[in-house]
Amino acid sequence: MRSPPCWKTPCLQRSKLTVLQQQFNRVGKAELGAVALPAIMRTGAGGPENFQVGTMPQPQLQITSGQMHRGHMPPLTSAQQALTGTINSSMQAVHAAQATLDDFETLPPLGQDAASKAWRKNKMDESKHEIHSQVDAITAGTASVVNLTAGDPADTDYTAVGCAVTTISSNLTEMSKGVKLLAALMEDEGGNGRQLLQAAKNLASAVSDLLKTAQPASAEPRQNLLQAAGLVGQTSGELLQQIGESDTDPRFQDMLMQLAKAVASAAAALVLKAKNVAQKTEDAALQTQVIAAATQCALSTSQLVACTKVVAPTISSPVCQEQLIEAGKLVAKSAEGCVEASKAATSDDQLLKQVGVAATAVTQALNDLLQHIKQHALGGQPIGRYDQATDTILNVTENIFSSMGDAGEMVRQARILAQATSDLVNAIKADAEGETDLENSRKLLSAAKILADATAKMVEAAKGAAAHPDSEEQQQRLREAAEGLRMATNAAAQNAIKKKLVHKLEHAAKQAAASATQTIAAAQHAASSNKNPAAQQQLVQSCKVVAEQIPMLVQGVRGSQSQPDSPSAQLALIAASQNFLQPGGKMVAAAKATVPTITDQASAMQLSQCAKNLAAALAELRTAAQKAQEACGPLEIDSALGLVQSLERDLQEAKAAARDGKLKPLPGETMEKCAQDLGNSTKAVSSAIAHLLGEVAQGNENYTGIAAREVAQALRSLSQAARGVAANTADPQAQNAMLECASDVMDKANNLIEEARKAVGKPGDPESQQRLAQVAKAVSQALSRCVNCLPGQRDVDAAIRMVGEASKRLLADSFPPSTKSFQEAQSQLNQAAAGLNQSANELVQASRGTSQDLARSSGKFGQDFNEFLQAGVEMASQSPNKEDQAQVVSNLKSISMSSSKLLLAAKALSADPAAPNLKNQLAAAARAVTDSINQLITMCTQQAPGQKECDNALRELETVKELLENPTQTVNDMSYFNCLDSVMENSKVLGESMAGISQNAKNTAHTQEALEEAVQMMKEAVEDLTTTLNEAASAAGVVGGMVDSITQAINQLDEGPVGEPEGTFVDYQTTMVKTAKAIAVTVQEMVTKSTTNPDELGTLANQLTNDYGQLAQEAKPAALTAENEEIGSHIKRRVQELGHGCAALVTKAGALQCSPSDAYTKKELIESARKVSEKVSHVLAALQAGNRGTQACITAASAVSGIIADLDTTIMFATAGTLNRENSETFADHREGILKTAKALVEDTKVLVQNATASQEKLAQAAQSSVSTITRLAEVVKLGAASLGSEDPETQVVLINAVKDVAKALGDLIGATKAAAGKAGDDPAVYQLKNSAKVMVTNVTSLLKTVKAVEDEATKGTRALEATIEHIRQELAVFSSPVPPAKVSTPEDFIRMTKGITMATAKAVAAGNSCRQEDVIATANLSRRAIADMLRACKVAAYHPEVSGDVRQRALRFGKECADGYLELLEHVLVVSVPVPTLRVGRGCPWMPGCSSHPQGALGSASPPTEVFACGLHSWQRHRGTVRGSGGMRRPCLCVTAAATSQLHGKVSLRWLEGIGDVQVCQMEGGGAQTVVSCREGPIRQRINQQ
Repeated sequence: MRSPPCWKTPCLQRSKLTVLQQQFNRVGKAELGAVALPAIMRTGAGGPENFQVGTMPQPQLQITSGQMHRGHMPPLTSAQQALTGTINSSMQAVHAAQATLDDFETLPPLGQDAASKAWRKNKMDESKHEIHSQVDAITAGTASVVNLTAGDPADTDYTAVGCAVTTISSNLTEMSKGVKLLAALMEDEGGNGRQLLQAAKNLASAVSDLLKTAQPASAEPRQNLLQAAGLVGQTSGELLQQIGESDTDPRFQDMLMQLAKAVASAAAALVLKAKNVAQKTEDAALQTQVIAAATQCALSTSQLVACTKVVAPTISSPVCQEQLIEAGKLVAKSAEGCVEASKAATSDDQLLKQVGVAATAVTQALNDLLQHIKQHALGGQPIGRYDQATDTILNVTENIFSSMGDAGEMVRQARILAQATSDLVNAIKADAEGETDLENSRKLLSAAKILADATAKMVEAAKGAAAHPDSEEQQQRLREAAEGLRMATNAAAQNAIKKKLVHKLEHAAKQAAASATQTIAAAQHAASSNKNPAAQQQLVQSCKVVAEQIPMLVQGVRGSQSQPDSPSAQLALIAASQNFLQPGGKMVAAAKATVPTITDQASAMQLSQCAKNLAAALAELRTAAQKAQEACGPLEIDSALGLVQSLERDLQEAKAAARDGKLKPLPGETMEKCAQDLGNSTKAVSSAIAHLLGEVAQGNENYTGIAAREVAQALRSLSQAARGVAANTADPQAQNAMLECASDVMDKANNLIEEARKAVGKPGDPESQQRLAQVAKAVSQALSRCVNCLPGQRDVDAAIRMVGEASKRLLADSFPPSTKSFQEAQSQLNQAAAGLNQSANELVQASRGTSQDLARSSGKFGQDFNEFLQAGVEMASQSPNKEDQAQVVSNLKSISMSSSKLLLAAKALSADPAAPNLKNQLAAAARAVTDSINQLITMCTQQAPGQKECDNALRELETVKELLENPTQTVNDMSYFNCLDSVMENSKVLGESMAGISQNAKNTAHTQEALEEAVQMMKEAVEDLTTTLNEAASAAGVVGGMVDSITQAINQLDEGPVGEPEGTFVDYQTTMVKTAKAIAVTVQEMVTKSTTNPDELGTLANQLTNDYGQLAQEAKPAALTAENEEIGSHIKRRVQELGHGCAALVTKAGALQCSPSDAYTKKELIESARKVSEKVSHVLAALQAGNRGTQACITAASAVSGIIADLDTTIMFATAGTLNRENSETFADHREGILKTAKALVEDTKVLVQNATASQEKLAQAAQSSVSTITRLAEVVKLGAASLGSEDPETQVVLINAVKDVAKALGDLIGATKAAAGKAGDDPAVYQLKNSAKVMVTNVTSLLKTVKAVEDEATKGTRALEATIEHIRQELAVFSSPVPPAKVSTPEDFIRMTKGITMATAKAVAAGNSCRQEDVIATANLSRRAIADMLRACKVAAYHPEVSGDVRQRALRFGKECADGYLELLEHVLVVSVPVPTLRVGRGCPWMPGCSSHPQGALGSASPPTEVFACGLHSWQRHRGTVRGSGGMRRPCLCVTAAATSQLHGKVSLRWLEGIGDVQVCQMEGGGAQTVVSCREGPIRQRINQQ
């Protein structure tokens, strides 16, 4: 007796073996049969032997239960091992999250004003939304685990299971953070946060149990997994109840479970009926099939019930609905399997009828369940009695608009539309009859009449379109009538439509926010396995932006739901939705770009699915927001007014809280942040007001409403910032001033919007415009007062007032006599001047720092100015005459004016640090103060011998002191070593000058001129020394040498030409564009490294210097070969400007390396980098102006490269089996679009080639048109490939490869067009252009053939192989060209690449033997990739610098031979796999015209012929058989009669369409009855001509 194949001990009886539990982890299958078999008697090896006859012992009824030993299980596959690792890491994450749920999040101190209350409410809403969406994902992931692990482990998609596990763990981790914050907020509000933490812990524990049972190596019964999944659903529901987010009606959930159990009951009945069939089936194999099908049905049904328990609390989530629907599909499939197995097992009509009835009951129960789910997905009952009719009208009119060109479809939709409008008219009339208010009744009847008239007009138009289906005019009339009917419907049922649209927008916004939350969680989880830091950083950045938008979207949804009749709440939701679209789209793009760089397949799949869901949610949100905007648009101005008024009320509450000392900053609000936000929002308000005034002047009410909304939104930001500044201010008066000014802004803005509403209806009224301008001016003044309340700004204003008050003393006609001596007054003035000069320098520094720094420095400046002015007045009193006194006063007034200008410049820069030229204005104002002081001191001390020169020198030393303390600015053009020499020389002069001062000061016998000369020499020496020291410091790290190189390159552009340029303008232009873009990339890296790693700035600066040198070198010949002198001069000028910017950036980089923590230097570097990037764009624009057509070709080539990269990504998705179809579309939906677009591309190609030698304008247009068309073609082909379904990935890859070949050919053609631009007809570049055009046409033709064959199961493999052969030939042509590759690699890389050839060869041989189309198509895809990769790797390895010329030539020759040999192999595979084509020779005999003999039957012993041609005497038949030729090659054969041989042998050559080779006539081995015509080189094609 054989041992049973199951790994659990079965129950054994005499003739049955019953499996107690369905098992999958075994090899082979359980069998049902006799285990007591009769003996077999054979002659023994040693002769006859005795044997005994007896009976079998009694049946052994022992049952052994328990878990197996791990040693009996088969080893885990690599996919199972990967899943095990994912589950283990996920369990660690779950345990870590569970451990954090012991304590609340720490809340910052909050006030009780409106903003604080709003923050609490919004945070609670946001946390609830995030937790809800994360619980949705957890339950959906749990249901996915249940569904995916339902079948045989050998068929399980473990990557998808890992993706579901990753989704569960990552969302649980993020959920724990939100739960801690929400629990803290609930406790703060008097709720029970501890219960929430406990509910979250329970969910984490349930998830942990689920992950344990989901282990591939787990021996637990499947029922344990289902129970664990059910517990996850139960704890999820309890958690949602704790946060008050259980938005599904309990009755709905109860009904859902009842319907699921009804499915289970129906399935149980079906299983019983199938069991009856199995009992009456005598065939053991068929009986086993019926039992297996019934078992599977029972399992899938229990699985459905488990899924229902899991997702019931979160059934509002689309992903949860999808999982439940998927479980239902599995039940339907298993029920169908029961029916099919029963039909195969018995012919008893009664039994089959019972099975059929039971299966129908299962189907009906499933339909009831799905309908129940769909009802919830649609939001329950319709809104209002007009809902169904208006929905139908809106949808059908959209269908009419999209059916233009198809009159029949338009008319059919018009009939539906007429019926819907008739229903709506009747409903409105019924409401009018029941209305007690006569005015309302009249309005309803009027609306019904308008709607009826529009319906009649539409019906007439539909009749005209039906009578004249080819008339575009009639179709247009029908479209216009449908538009009128739609407008009438909007007017008649406006409220119902608006509510419906807003409801849809709420749903779409909620799903978009949830999808975004999921995508952010997936992005964070994938970070650890992302091998591309740059892509991950870009994704993280986009996630941050979206994360800032999600709260506003959630608040918009909650506000609209809580205030369903509030226009302001609805418009806030619309605005939040529109603001969400752009950052959401960028995050989708970043996520899709990141997926290929993630090494963990489960994480990559999770991110890919989340990005896809988010993209779909964004598309729905965009449509919903647009429609809601149309319905709610006229209320924009009222909504803006309401918002501004509410902001003013909130500010009043904040003032009250400030008076009570209870105004607290919100979390994250600091003085610096709020002050910056206030400055930015002030500019935003000013910009929005300007927009509003422009729209009012145009008289467009809709756009005016949008502009008013922008003003209101900007004012909201200003209000929040003003409150934050006040909350961070300790001074009560300052708090009150800020809030009072902000309230004044709101009041003035409210007046402005009111006036705008009045004026928009009178666009030409001068009085309205004048009032509007006055009110706008009042808002602007209020904004200025608000900014002036900022800390620092107030102090600067106080300093300005102090300067003004002090300066009033200068208006006196005379001054009282001084009581001090001249020396004392002069000393006091000098001391005050030094203090004022120092304060001016400190003020300049503080204007770039914090508001506290500015407040302190401006106060000190005001005090020092007051002291200086007092000393100046004292000095004026010392003047001997009125003229000298007036001169002193004039200088004092000049100092007063320059001081005021300095304070104003510091104030402006502090308020707007990013404003252009303010830094320069501030520096100029500071210099003006110093110069004014110097002039006064010079005049007052000119009578003192030597005093003037000494004091001026001291002040100059004080001015340059800052440069020595912060040596970051270049002040001359000397190199580093020249600076050192200058230091030595000036040091000597300084020493001599100082000795001269000392000597002349002591020796009164020396003349005054000697002393003055010594002082002057010392001053100049100090200046020179300071300058050279500063240059030497900034030149550290060879910065000076780099600047010298850049300066030399700039100067060389002005030198005369050395010789005639060797290339064309296009050649230089191409190189310059590439180099300029490289400079832009380097500049961006410098900005990044300035923050992350300043030590690398030196290397980047050196690279920037080299790149600019190359650019300048190419610019000179480019200017000489430009179309005209003006363009050439423009190019040189732009390149020189870029050089100056590069030199400044290199200098800043050197300075930052010296002091990496200097924030100001870092800001200056960033500003320099921005200027360099701007100048790069100027250079590119100048080059483009020089040759617009070729520049367009360069741009087009870059765009095509992007398309190719996108197609490569799509191929990757298709290969992974994740390129899914949308809805239920088929390839037929896209075939015509592909064909039309491909033909349009051929036309664009012709135009492109023709315009290669035409004007630049035409060439540019042709290049742009071709890129536009290839973009459309790539998109439509991708859609077509997706419509084939992920179950056929190989065909998807074939189709995408075909369009990728077209894109590559177009890229080559564009490059050839650019090279041939302006060349003569006999130029080699023109010849290359023609060759590229041929390749382009060939590849487009190949695409068309692929499109036509893609759904033909008999030919699509052959077509794919033909395309691969052509592709390899094109790759061989590139490989054989003498052009070296752009980069090189080591021979080791090439050796690794050759392994793919071995796999591809084995695949090709297998396909040749099987001749199955699916094997052929897989071979085609693999061969294309393997050979192309081998050729590229071979060439880049052959050109490695360490490879000698001889070895290079041998490597290239062997690479070519390898590809040629593989091509021959593929052609042989093509020969044996090609389906027999239809050959048509003609109606009569091809050799003997007029012959009419009877048809002839099959000849020879080949396989049956498929066709008989011509006549019986001279007929020739085609067989699917093959004949073995020389070398063992198998070829298709063509048999002809012996009678025809004499006519045919040696005289006829048969050719086929594509000219692959000739058909030769040969004698079959053995001779006689027939002659075999065999193909020598390739398959027979579609046409045979007798030669």
